[in-house]
Amino acid sequence: MIMRNLGVLSSWLTNRSFSTNKSNVLVYNCRTKTKEPLKCNKLLTWYVCGPTVYDSMHIGHASCYVKFDIIRRILENYFQLSVFQVMNITNVDDKIISKARALKMDPLQLARNYEVEFIEDINLLNIKQPDIIARVTDFIPQVLDFIQNLFDKDLVYSADDGSLFFDTTKYKRYGKIFKVPEVVPHTFKRSSLDFALWKASKPGEPSWDSSWGPGRPAWHIECSAIASHYFGSSIDIHSGGIDLLFPHHENEEAQCCAHHSVNDWVKYWIHTGHLHVGDNIKMSKSLMNTISVKELLNSYTANQFRTLCLLSNYKNDLEFNDSSMDVACGVLKKFDSFIANCYAHLNTYNNNSEHISDTTLLKKICDIENDILVNLADNFNTSKALNLLIELINNFNKLLTVDFHFNCSKLEVIQALNLVIKTLESFGIDLATLKFKSDAENNLVIDITVNFRAKLRQLALQSKSEITKKDIFTLCDTLRDQLSLANVIVQDSKTSSIWRHEKVTKIQAKEN
Repeated sequence: MIMRNLGVLSSWLTNRSFSTNKSNVLVYNCRTKTKEPLKCNKLLTWYVCGPTVYDSMHIGHASCYVKFDIIRRILENYFQLSVFQVMNITNVDDKIISKARALKMDPLQLARNYEVEFIEDINLLNIKQPDIIARVTDFIPQVLDFIQNLFDKDLVYSADDGSLFFDTTKYKRYGKIFKVPEVVPHTFKRSSLDFALWKASKPGEPSWDSSWGPGRPAWHIECSAIASHYFGSSIDIHSGGIDLLFPHHENEEAQCCAHHSVNDWVKYWIHTGHLHVGDNIKMSKSLMNTISVKELLNSYTANQFRTLCLLSNYKNDLEFNDSSMDVACGVLKKFDSFIANCYAHLNTYNNNSEHISDTTLLKKICDIENDILVNLADNFNTSKALNLLIELINNFNKLLTVDFHFNCSKLEVIQALNLVIKTLESFGIDLATLKFKSDAENNLVIDITVNFRAKLRQLALQSKSEITKKDIFTLCDTLRDQLSLANVIVQDSKTSSIWRHEKVTKIQAKEN
């Protein structure tokens, strides 16, 4: 149900925002293994490791990008930071070439097709697009300049096939963000820890000319070249899944510190945990246990999946199964019902009510709002923030009467409603897709229908004829069941009826 005929109240709810001091924000830094104060300018620079576009994005990848989207929104909405975010697209790679060969396609066209699908998927999940999405093939000159710089510093050597490698034995700070494994003998590298910068051309593969011969960028160098192009010798945040910590991010940090002649290239390395699909099994294309984004959205909404991500800390592993999604769906439904009840209360509020503002309840709302800020400043603890909202809703539900009114003044309901709505919107929950914010004309039709049904029920309750009463109730129940098929849920009390939009399955509708 939408808010109707509330005038100034609507504007007040819409315009209110959160704020706090950005110096209070603590971020877990994998390099130091501690939470550190977030120190940055008003403009926060952020580089996100993007996808290798050789297949559809699965929900393991999606959980990573949703979590980073939540953190970005928190930084912007709560701490007033302007985030400038760049993401790479790896559109030339061994996996892309291999799949294109199997499909008899041009590798770059294959990559472009999956890139388009990736953008569609992040839009479906309500993930804010990065300010810049950069394909590696558009940055070949920057890659070549970057490698030449390392070559001039005697940190690069050539293998027998003409590929170039970074010599980790000559960079004394290698292993600064991850305890690297021991060096073992290798067939064509000086050290097993050395990594490719430039891969020599092979027949049938995309390639570009260079002073070292035709070839293509290796994996790690692309992120370093692209990020350095936009952000130079220092980045505030660099993020990716925990599986990228080593070797990808260790290698990026090493070659960028060497290139820029700095001790630290990235201030804060942020990593998300794995998504598991039961028995602590990581979702992976190599394990053939992936679920695509579109497959996910056949069963759940983007809001429900985002709620799952909100219910645990971003750096923890995430379990995706029927049980965990039931919890997420239940939490979202609790928020939905509370908002609908608040609107129902405000739309039918009796201005002659004797309720006066309860200072204790108002203080409780204020305390919870402050506690949410404190927890979000503590390494983005969204799980605790949601639990605080649930605590608030539980307190209000104790005041809910059988006639769907809260036994308190309008002010407390407005304060609580505003806090819940603003928090969910700040986390990226798309309230526009929750049907209580539906089209005004549709709401009017539903209002008329539900009000007509309510009057029929009152006639039945007042009727002395059991046959008439039974017939009317049957008609009312039939209409209620038919409305549920259109995702309109009607709840009755002895004296009134309210409604809300809620997506239900046909099985649930029959049960209702």
